[in-house]
Amino acid sequence: MPVKQALAIALAMVIAAPALANPPKSTDKSHKGSGDDDDDDDDDTAAKPKPAAKGSAQSGDDDDDDDDDDTAAKAKTAKPAATTTQPAEEMQKQDLTGHDMGTNKKTTAEEKDRFFVDKVDSKKTEKGTLVQGSLTLSTFLYAEGGGAYGLPTGAAAYNGGNDTTAPAVYWGDLRLQTDFRHIGGGRWDGRVDFRARFVNTPTNDVDGQSGTGTFVGTPPISTQPNLVQSGLLGGNEYDLRELWLIRNGVSTDVIFGRQFIPDLGAVKIDGVRVDYASSPKFTYLGFAGLYPLRGSRSLSTDYGDSYDPTTGANLGRIFTGAGGFGGAYRTQQAYGSVGGVALVPFSNETARVFATSQGYWRINPKLDFYHFALIDIVSSYGAQLTNLSAGINYKPTARLRLTASFNRTDTDTLNIQAANFFTNNGIGATPTGGAATPASPGYVLNEIYVSRIATNEGRASISAGLGNNERFELTGAATLRERPDFNLNPTVAMGMAAGPAVAIKAGESLELYGSFTDRHSFKDMRLGIDGLNTFAVGDSPYDRVTITSIRVFAARELESGKGEWEAEASYSGASDQGSSTVATCPSPDPGTSFATCYGASKNSVLSIGPTFYYRLSRDWFVLAMVYLQRTSIEYYGGAAKVSDAPIDGFTGYGRIAYRF
Repeated sequence: MPVKQALAIALAMVIAAPALANPPKSTDKSHKGSGDDDDDDDDDTAAKPKPAAKGSAQSGDDDDDDDDDDTAAKAKTAKPAATTTQPAEEMQKQDLTGHDMGTNKKTTAEEKDRFFVDKVDSKKTEKGTLVQGSLTLSTFLYAEGGGAYGLPTGAAAYNGGNDTTAPAVYWGDLRLQTDFRHIGGGRWDGRVDFRARFVNTPTNDVDGQSGTGTFVGTPPISTQPNLVQSGLLGGNEYDLRELWLIRNGVSTDVIFGRQFIPDLGAVKIDGVRVDYASSPKFTYLGFAGLYPLRGSRSLSTDYGDSYDPTTGANLGRIFTGAGGFGGAYRTQQAYGSVGGVALVPFSNETARVFATSQGYWRINPKLDFYHFALIDIVSSYGAQLTNLSAGINYKPTARLRLTASFNRTDTDTLNIQAANFFTNNGIGATPTGGAATPASPGYVLNEIYVSRIATNEGRASISAGLGNNERFELTGAATLRERPDFNLNPTVAMGMAAGPAVAIKAGESLELYGSFTDRHSFKDMRLGIDGLNTFAVGDSPYDRVTITSIRVFAARELESGKGEWEAEASYSGASDQGSSTVATCPSPDPGTSFATCYGASKNSVLSIGPTFYYRLSRDWFVLAMVYLQRTSIEYYGGAAKVSDAPIDGFTGYGRIAYRF
């Protein structure tokens, strides 16, 4: 076995080991059919008999060694056998669907007032089908206006364009979520989660431009559609998130349909999954099916065409199979899962096999540990640690909480699927025969993603509750982000002449964050302020930008108790690494100096607006928010500073939800 593979497997085992070692007695309350939230889910729970009445023949006598009495004593603790009149009680399994499937649990005081909360059985539904769900309608609108674009100092006047009548973006989103519990009083459950979003397509008219690059006053000419940020290709979405049926057995559950596998990397499949509970604490799980395009948010693109990641050539429809196996554990102090997954394109690319582990471990009442790991064992890129998140929460006193975490993120997808986000997918003109040429208008291909540039982040925070009843909350946090150096390989597909690789230096930034909140201030309002600042550690910041942001906010519950309002005002300023010097960006088009020109612009955003929540009735809920923004931009055009006219924006969002 290759060394990298052996190390990857060993690391996954080490990560999962703490939660599996010496598991204490289970008292989990989320198993299917647990009935009472206070029940202990230990193996013997179902077999515990009710105490015998005083003076009965089965009351037991510790001093009596008679065989008959021993037999009676054994009968007290034996698990009842199945009979025609009283069947044996079923084992209380884990529920690994990602949804609370219990229908006879106790409803807590906190749950009673929640809007999206699972129903419990009534006398009317317990022998039939319990149907629950919600229907939400959301709307969004963004519009902006400004003025003429700025001109470099001393430049001759020309029609440089403006954004006075920038197109508006709006959409409507309707989502249905429905659960069907114990259908017909039997062992089948089902779930439907479907969302449809309808978006506008703004016009994309631009001024004419001469061959010399000088703007001229010709009538606007139309280009390819100006698609909004929606779905994979910028159009309407018909997103089938979940559609499955589950057959609940005594020890084995079988799930058919579109589903997520939250225990094994949250893989999304169209297929079948089988869970086998060997005990209330441990469940084996396996699945197989087809793997929809990662990132797709519509049925129209779930299994659409694939594209060559190097040339952009259309490869036609390539299906990808998915399969995996693992186990999930749950004890009183720990839960999680560990296993492996294979993604197998039916052509054009080798299979990808990865191991994954996740878990939560309450070491003691003051200290928690959690983790998520995804390790590529076999892939087009070889073996490597692709994703790792780990952290601890420490609460030494009721008023003080400390946290620390580490996150590593790398490219987590197949080549043929990633290529869908970098080619034009048939929009506009495309290269002939897969040959990428700069002369092909509308053709976009950026193959830098194949370099798999991993980023690392470490964060530590401290939060304290101060004053009577912890009225004040003070939080401070520091985050260190790091990106390694990499080589950028110019290609014809990028509109540049192919040439030697260009080294891009590593970037590292430190972010400092602080917040102060008064939970019961003037007029019993919740008032607060928070802010952050990022700056480079070394020569180059993490994302080539430094940011400063500050926000003040206020919130208060309505006298009726049916809603709440919030209001906030914020300022955010961002500055490119090259914004303080012109030397690194010598021309308006720094395409020949992209290794040194990291941008030379500054922008700031002022934003203000309220958010309103209101409970119309027990089953109806509304949310509305309105924000006004002003964006200011200045940059270097050649050797001169240019200031564009401020852009005034309006953002509106509304939602109405009904539960049934």
